[in-house]
Amino acid sequence: MIKWIFSLVLIFILISIIYPLSFIASIDVSFIRFFEEIRTEFLTDLFLLISDIGSIKVILPITFFVVFVLVIRRDFIGAIYLLVLFFGVRAFNYELKGLFSRDRPDFEAVYEAAYYSFPSGHSMNSAASYSFICFILLVNFMFKSSVNATLVSFTSILILLIGLSRVYLGVHFITDVAAGFLAGIAWCLVVVLLYRQTKTKFDKKSNV
Repeated sequence: MIKWIFSLVLIFILISIIYPLSFIASIDVSFIRFFEEIRTEFLTDLFLLISDIGSIKVILPITFFVVFVLVIRRDFIGAIYLLVLFFGVRAFNYELKGLFSRDRPDFEAVYEAAYYSFPSGHSMNSAASYSFICFILLVNFMFKSSVNATLVSFTSILILLIGLSRVYLGVHFITDVAAGFLAGIAWCLVVVLLYRQTKTKFDKKSNV
């Protein structure tokens, strides 16, 4: 898992270095222009809804609900680490945005978004939060393999659509979204690693 985290961080750093290059910038612009051309009232309403699923007003209550479920199931370690992941990824994203200070796309955005653009907060937060929630549900509930596959697939598709919605709405470049996914998944894996280590130590002490 450490190798995966290291690889994700390296790719993130690579994107942060190359996104100002003219070739990469032209790709960013091409994606923005493409979505501007295919915008319809229905698609805009749909992607606004999907984008909201990646916002704090949706992720926060879902996180607290899962924490509540974990506490009931006496998985206090999982509940603590879910909170660490949620608040940690938001703080981490804020600091990264300030570090790179990339301006938002200067095109016909559906609405005006605040603060800097790189990496995408919706993409990073949803990739981290929903991935860890998916992991913690799989750990705590003995689902059938088909249900596990469905849950993982649904979570993956949801995260991808949230990132895509940000480009469609014109508030992020595709490189912002890609970087957000990489950073979010890396942070999720870090917390998963810490969760497993803590759980193992706790179980050993309990068996002594």
